[in-house]
Amino acid sequence: MPDRMRAARYHEHGEPDVLAVEEVPKPTPDREEVLVETRAAGINPIDTYVMAGDSTPADGLPAIAGSDLAGIVVDVGEDVTKYELGDWVYATALGIHDQGSLAEYVPVPVDILAPLPESVSFTDGAAAAMAFATAWRGLITRGELRLGESCLIAGAAGGVGHAGVQVATEAGATVIGLARKEGTDEFVREQGVDSVVDYRSDELADEISAAVGDGLDVALETHADANLIPEVEAAARGGRIVVLGEEGPIEIDPGLSMSAKKSDLDVRFMSIAASRDDHASLLTSVAPLLAEGTFIPSIDSQFPLDEAVGAYRRLSESGVRGCVVVTFE
Repeated sequence: MPDRMRAARYHEHGEPDVLAVEEVPKPTPDREEVLVETRAAGINPIDTYVMAGDSTPADGLPAIAGSDLAGIVVDVGEDVTKYELGDWVYATALGIHDQGSLAEYVPVPVDILAPLPESVSFTDGAAAAMAFATAWRGLITRGELRLGESCLIAGAAGGVGHAGVQVATEAGATVIGLARKEGTDEFVREQGVDSVVDYRSDELADEISAAVGDGLDVALETHADANLIPEVEAAARGGRIVVLGEEGPIEIDPGLSMSAKKSDLDVRFMSIAASRDDHASLLTSVAPLLAEGTFIPSIDSQFPLDEAVGAYRRLSESGVRGCVVVTFE
């Protein structure tokens, strides 16, 4: 194997324009890592937050961008017994505690890795990793979604959102997609939603309530500063709102807070990047459903490694449907 490789790195924090594809030394795996030859890498909004400086990668700068990958094991650490050369694998939440996935070879800790069924393409594996692991943990583990409950998925056309729709549908929930109706209505319905509510509505709580009927049981929320209050107002007794992200302060006035307390409402926060111990089991749970076609990641667009900046620009645009993937030839 070569002793050099190409990788998309940044030497300073900033917008994705700070990325440059460079030739760097090929890494070797530590004792509890495998070295993966990357065939496809998924990118996610969390990458841009780290790149911008909200969090500094554990190894400092320069850093390799990218959070998901799928590929083939080409080397194993001394203490690794589960994986062998030639195994197909996929991983998520790289780029913070470890170097990122936008490199031809990536050393991956086994606790964020899982076998990828050979019936699943590398592109689909890379697209599915964070999206479906996040949706599964948010809805099933944290949200405790049960058969017959109502479930709201915010950003239903996006990467985590469209995965959340599929996870909730598989769980037997009635699914409401929160999305811009123009241009995305058909797409989110194809993912399995029962009804679509436009997040721009001035009567958002009323529209959610009308869609769910007896009250909202579970919400998977990516924009809590804008949507949390309407979801609280529409929630059923014992409802659970799982917050994945927000773009500003989350404020709840005292009157609404008292209503939430009376209804035994839970607001639960989670971060897939911080739940490292769960990653292998989450990916392992998702893999057979990918293999049988129950879960189908939607790929908005694909870019070669040399166009990594363009991939992140696309990720930041409105109207993205599903996941953005970087491919390796």
